[in-house]
Amino acid sequence: MIMRKRTREIAMELLYQSTMNEKTAEELMDDYFEDNQDDLREDTDLKYLEDVLSGVMSHKENIDKLIEKYLVNWKLSRVSKINLSILRLATYEILYVDNIPDNVSIYEAVEMAKKYSDESSGSFVNGVLDKISHTDHDLSAAPLTVNAESEADAVPETGVIESEMKEEPETEERGTEE
Repeated sequence: MIMRKRTREIAMELLYQSTMNEKTAEELMDDYFEDNQDDLREDTDLKYLEDVLSGVMSHKENIDKLIEKYLVNWKLSRVSKINLSILRLATYEILYVDNIPDNVSIYEAVEMAKKYSDESSGSFVNGVLDKISHTDHDLSAAPLTVNAESEADAVPETGVIESEMKEEPETEERGTEE
């Protein structure tokens, strides 16, 4: 599962890059591996990476609407690009990837937020994703299945609950673009 964790981080980085350019998933991947040595491809779940990037990009409008629906006293435009990329990735997994349990997607997203953003972003991301995972979603497309082994036993139960998310006043800077 270490490969999946690293691949998920690469996906988040590429989704972040996609917020600043109009490249396709394939172009983003080619650029990434060209810049970061082709030997990294061996340590990456390329099928998962391509599926997730393409999936997030093709469902971005619906994913963003859903994320914004569960932001408390926030607008999507105020969420930092890093946190937004993490939220998009995890929301895509929750909605469209059958073989990854929601709690795994949430756990990994919270850990990425703590690693790439700041400690308080972890609870912010947790709160939004917890709400998304506990809502019945009417999706126009059938779930897409990523070919990979199940991650059900890869990450311990996170104990994420909606009540752990603190409602922050809109003037706070946590999770915002600087």
